[in-house]
Amino acid sequence: MQQNEQEFIRILRTRLEGTLPKEELDDILSDYSEHFSIGKTNGRTDEELWKSLGSPEDVAREIRVMHLVKKAEDNRSCTNIVHAVVATLGLGLFNLVFVLVPFILLVVMLAVIFLVGVMITFGGVTGVIWSLLQIAGISAYSIWYSPLAGIFISIGMTTTGLLVIIGNYYLGRFFYHVCIRYLKWNIRVITGTESAS
Repeated sequence: MQQNEQEFIRILRTRLEGTLPKEELDDILSDYSEHFSIGKTNGRTDEELWKSLGSPEDVAREIRVMHLVKKAEDNRSCTNIVHAVVATLGLGLFNLVFVLVPFILLVVMLAVIFLVGVMITFGGVTGVIWSLLQIAGISAYSIWYSPLAGIFISIGMTTTGLLVIIGNYYLGRFFYHVCIRYLKWNIRVITGTESAS
């Protein structure tokens, strides 16, 4: 494979097509063409410029990761953050430990908190229904010493469960922002640039 400007741009375009909007892709390719032009006017060869930039595959991977992290930051969704995390894994093997493991633990923690909130809410609603059945004399089995006290306790449980679910939503939003900042820091560390800030 020849290490010249045309081949570099071709590989970069191939790797980034479908990931970036056309205008953004054209701007990036124009920037790299300009980099080659300036380098050549300063007496550098295509091979030297290629080596100084790194492989176009690595450059495309870094651009793709930065684009997906920015997309996740601008448009919050589970899909966007998962795509950003998965793309970041491709930057280095150690990201399996430093990105994937914390992300999985975070998702599991939020899921557990959500399920606890749902179970408490469900238990509270069930308790209210059971207490009302006791007051109406329909249920022979008593789960509370006093059905009236059971209603208040069950309403408290339902409220607590709903508060846990709502709190989990805001906790998820907070950790989403933390995750974006962590991914940007990770990109800066791996690529040695400040372009992800």
